[in-house]
Amino acid sequence: MALAMNLDHWLFLQFYSLAGLSKALDSLIVFLGEYWLYFVLALFVLCAYWDYRRKGLNSLKLYGLAFLSSLVARFGVAELIRIFYHRLRPFVALGLPHLLSDNSYSFPSGHTIFLFALATGAYLFNPRLGIFLYCSGLLIGLARICGGVHYPSDILGGMILGTLTTLLIFYLAQRIPYFQKALRGKSREIS
Repeated sequence: MALAMNLDHWLFLQFYSLAGLSKALDSLIVFLGEYWLYFVLALFVLCAYWDYRRKGLNSLKLYGLAFLSSLVARFGVAELIRIFYHRLRPFVALGLPHLLSDNSYSFPSGHTIFLFALATGAYLFNPRLGIFLYCSGLLIGLARICGGVHYPSDILGGMILGTLTTLLIFYLAQRIPYFQKALRGKSREIS
């Protein structure tokens, strides 16, 4: 356990050392860590609209289910964990200057759990969009480490928990008549 914590701390310091090297890099870290999520969500909504126009209501149900999964992961799973596990943000625990700020607890990363849940849902019916969302989630997570608000294990925890939450929700949705037609043949089989 101590080895894992030391590795987590060491990895954090390696990424965090990128902050402050240049104004351009700091601006990129802030942009990715704070604002890129909004562009990603706008693209997700546009894809949902385009697929709805081409394929109809069933495709919209899949996008809705993916988005619902991400909300459950972020505001259900992550917040439930934070009730019981109070991990301070690195900039607070280590007394470091920081590019990004957040007042909640650090584990799991809310941004990462949200995006990996969304990415997993999207990947099940739109693999290209899913891969883009996975990459965006990873970029945002790395930027938030560089910005001083997360440890690498917070990001890894968000990735795992977001993915598992969506897989569970899609598995359960296969048993709900409202989603059965949309899930049949349109998404990869979850079992």
